[in-house]
Amino acid sequence: MGLAVCMMIMMYVAHEMSYDRFHKNAGRIFKPHAQIKIGGNALNMAYMSYAAGPLIKQSQPSVETYMRTLNYFKPVIVSNLSSAGEKFSENKLLFADAGFFNFFSFKLLSGHVADVLSKPFTVVITRDMAKKYFGAEDPIGKTITLKTDSAYTYQVTGVAEKCPSNSSIDFNFVASGSSLPAMKEAHNYVGGQQIGPGSFDIYLLLKNAADTANLRRSMDIMAKKDKSYDDEKFFLDALPETHLKNNFGDSSNIKYLKIFPLVAALILLLALVNYMSLSTARATLRAKEVGVRKVSGASRKTIAAQFYVESGLFALISFICGYLLCYLFTPAFLNILQLKIDNSFLYSPLVLAMLSALLLLTVLIAGSYPSLVLSAFKPVVTLKGKMSMQAGGITVRKVFTTLQFAISVGLIICGIVIDRQLYYFRHADIGMDRENVLMIPVGSSFGKNYPAFKHDIQSLAGVGDVATSHYSMFKGYDMFFINGKTKDESIPLASLAADDHYIATLGLKWKFPPAHPNELADRNKVVINETAIEKLHLPGKPVGSFIQSGDQKYEVAGVLKDFNFASMEIPIQALGVFIAPDTSAFWSKVGCNLFAKIKPNTNLPTLINTLHGIYKKYDGDTPFSYTFMDDAFNEQYKAEDRLASIFILFTYITIILATLGLFGLAAFTIEQRSKEIGIRKVLGASLASINALLSKDFLRLVLLSIIIASPVAWWAMHNWLQNFAYRITISWWMFAVAGFVAVITAIITVSYHAIKAGIANPVESLRAE
Repeated sequence: MGLAVCMMIMMYVAHEMSYDRFHKNAGRIFKPHAQIKIGGNALNMAYMSYAAGPLIKQSQPSVETYMRTLNYFKPVIVSNLSSAGEKFSENKLLFADAGFFNFFSFKLLSGHVADVLSKPFTVVITRDMAKKYFGAEDPIGKTITLKTDSAYTYQVTGVAEKCPSNSSIDFNFVASGSSLPAMKEAHNYVGGQQIGPGSFDIYLLLKNAADTANLRRSMDIMAKKDKSYDDEKFFLDALPETHLKNNFGDSSNIKYLKIFPLVAALILLLALVNYMSLSTARATLRAKEVGVRKVSGASRKTIAAQFYVESGLFALISFICGYLLCYLFTPAFLNILQLKIDNSFLYSPLVLAMLSALLLLTVLIAGSYPSLVLSAFKPVVTLKGKMSMQAGGITVRKVFTTLQFAISVGLIICGIVIDRQLYYFRHADIGMDRENVLMIPVGSSFGKNYPAFKHDIQSLAGVGDVATSHYSMFKGYDMFFINGKTKDESIPLASLAADDHYIATLGLKWKFPPAHPNELADRNKVVINETAIEKLHLPGKPVGSFIQSGDQKYEVAGVLKDFNFASMEIPIQALGVFIAPDTSAFWSKVGCNLFAKIKPNTNLPTLINTLHGIYKKYDGDTPFSYTFMDDAFNEQYKAEDRLASIFILFTYITIILATLGLFGLAAFTIEQRSKEIGIRKVLGASLASINALLSKDFLRLVLLSIIIASPVAWWAMHNWLQNFAYRITISWWMFAVAGFVAVITAIITVSYHAIKAGIANPVESLRAE
């Protein structure tokens, strides 16, 4: 079991560390990103402008070439009109420059690498998409329709193999970047002609990988010519590092990669210690064999080699069984991590080399201690049957048993804290009514039909109220800056655009209600939250006061009580809610999300089918989708859910390993005291007294492990909780529960051997005397 866990973790870590290394020029490809300052507020920008690539290439001789890609941010409707014309919603549309398949090492199955994307409205599709839309036909030269801001016809010029699972770039369709200027929404992407933040991933192929420092300095000098921001700096990440730095150094991937190798090492160590403990605990059974062999002329080296080979064979058998367990449980493990790993990677030379190294390490460690201990027995002592109480290193095993239980107790405490923090998240009062609220994304394709769609939804018997907002709750917000007290001060204000039913539908509460509630729908008015009062330097009762962004003034029409419109990991930010006065015109341009409050005791499957039918009446192309607000809220904590699941798994494993270690130590110790137990029985000792006598020494070890583990677990969880603005307090009962589980486990384990020794016939143990 320990080997199986170690193998799974090794595969995961190797996969995460191997991202993008399959590209032939991976060591020379770098990805720039920017950090800008607006009014003293630093913002990290992952994407660059359309013009950044060419401008850097022209001015920097160290850059051999560049590549621009744009991940289309929403699903597209795809159809093959030459066949049945059935339409599907697809993700992973990537726009790229012409040399995409030369720049990167993605496998092109058909088509010419040099010119597959050389013309506007050409596209390369993956093998799976080719089979889906063209069946057994050759798709090269045929056309396919991709509906983005409008429906465009693309010619298929190539078929590619699907992206490896360890690629940070993923696609089903790669469309030519030269198509973008001809699209209606091109101005959203192509934009300005300066180096700076934008919508594109820019990749630079350097002539020499050591030129990054000079290139970064040159880019900063170029950026100073752009006066759009107070300050602008550029950073370069090597392509193989971008996966682990996809959140500017604060990715949960990095956290996992720090924790998992340590866990793998601990579990492997505990498993090996258990094997060595159980091997030496049974040493007395082979003591006379060692004595006879030594009397017969066998050297210690020969005996040690024999036991080493035996241990190596056991280790090999265990390794094979561990690999089979790993093979069986890897899908479940990856499902917990929400990760996919290609089978080709699992059998790659890298993974096979790591498994071979693990086998070698296991054999070396597992065989060393038992062979040294057993070969050191003295024939005079063993042949007389007088084994020392220190045979097999009982002190060493006590230390390791304490360590095993300390790790188990620590993980139990950590698991309880993580579980309670997640429970707190799910049941906390976030200042709004998120129960039974259905959110339906609506695209701009609805156009002028949106008011009719909204009316049809509102007229349903199971729907209480309906509201509209630009963004789905917990899925984003806009940001703009309010003038501060000084000329150079800009204060960030999160903003949500909504209609006049939004506040009532979500059950938001007023801190300072508006003087005229029916007049909120005004372009020059804003509703703020409590936090914004202090952040924007407003008076205590700010209704009727004004804030200003640039030259635009807004009247504060009302103040809402604070509510969590983003993750509870961060403090509530200053927020402005802008009520759109002309909902039909506004939402038809930008798209929106409809919020439907479901009445109690409504038949949800029937209602959702009805909603689906109404949606299709107004938009037959876009797939109908919906999310319950409480599900969207819980989805924010997926990383913590995964961590909790993994902690539960590892806790069970360490408890099992610790129990096995205690099992081995108890077996050895009680076997050494068999004559003492026999004498006590002859003198009238009861089974209960014998059990208590034998158990108290082991309980001391468990209590010591609790004392060791508790402060370490408190420190680790205290630091982990600092990542959350809203968090629980670590309570004493969490340590008590973990200690109780450890003590009960130890009592059951030791009592098995104690009772077995207590009911044994004392004649058998005293016969040698």
